[in-house]
Amino acid sequence: MKLMKLALSVCALGLLAGGALAQDQSGTVAGIEFQTPKNGMVKQFEEGRKAKAAWQKEQNDKTPLLVSEILTGERTGTYIVGQFNMHWADFDKPSVPDAADADEYNKVVGPYVERRVTTYYEFLPKWSNPMLGMAPKFISVTTIHLKYGKGQDFQSVVEKIHEADQKLKTPVHPEWYRLANGGRGGTYVITTGHADWASFEDNPAIKSIRDRLKEAFGEQEATAVIQRLNDSIESTYSELIQTRPDLSYIPGK
Repeated sequence: MKLMKLALSVCALGLLAGGALAQDQSGTVAGIEFQTPKNGMVKQFEEGRKAKAAWQKEQNDKTPLLVSEILTGERTGTYIVGQFNMHWADFDKPSVPDAADADEYNKVVGPYVERRVTTYYEFLPKWSNPMLGMAPKFISVTTIHLKYGKGQDFQSVVEKIHEADQKLKTPVHPEWYRLANGGRGGTYVITTGHADWASFEDNPAIKSIRDRLKEAFGEQEATAVIQRLNDSIESTYSELIQTRPDLSYIPGK
C-alpha cells in the first residue's frame, strides 16, 4: 500500500545535507538551486563549480555552499547547490556581494548549465532528529505533496510519530523541511544520511511505524494516526543524492 510504504519511509529515512549543521546554528532557512548541466558538459560544469569554490575562498566568503548530485529519478544528473543554516535576513547582507557572485557564476558555471531552478526551504527542528557528527556519502530524499486543506492533519500525524519515537527511544534520524517558496504549496521533504550502500539494508531492530504507534499509544490511536496520514497525502516521490565535497565550498578549508 503506497501510503503505508511512506509511513515506513518516515521511520527509515531521516534539498538534502544540512539538518545536522542546523543544530549548531539558529538559522533554519535553506536556499537551494537545482542546476542541470548541458548535455555533454558535465566535466566542464564540475570544473566550473571547483573554480567557483576557489573564487569564494579568495573572497573569504563566510557562507558554506554545499553541492550534491542526484543519482535517481527524473532529475538524475542534476546538481543541488545549497546554503543552509541561514536566517532570512542573511540574504540581505551576503558576505560576498550578490552582483560579484553572479558575475563569477556566469563566467565559470553558467555557460554549462541547461536549467536552473531556485527554491527556499525551512528546516523543521521540532520534527527532526539528525545524526550529529556524520558526514554522509549518500542522502535519501522523500518529497511529500499534501492534499489541499490537509496541512493541520498532516502536522498532527508527524508530531505524533515524533512523540512515539521519543517515548520509545527509536533510533531513527529523520530531517524535515518545508518548501517556503519556489514550488507547489503543501510540499515537505524528509532526508537522512547514509555512510555507504550497505546502510540502505532494512534494520530488523526498527519496528514499523504502525507497531511503534501501537506500542506507544495503543491500537486505537495507532489506527487513527495511520488513517489521518493516508488521508492527508496526495503523492510522494523518492530520490537518492550523493554529496560532492569536491565541488562544495566550506570556509576555512
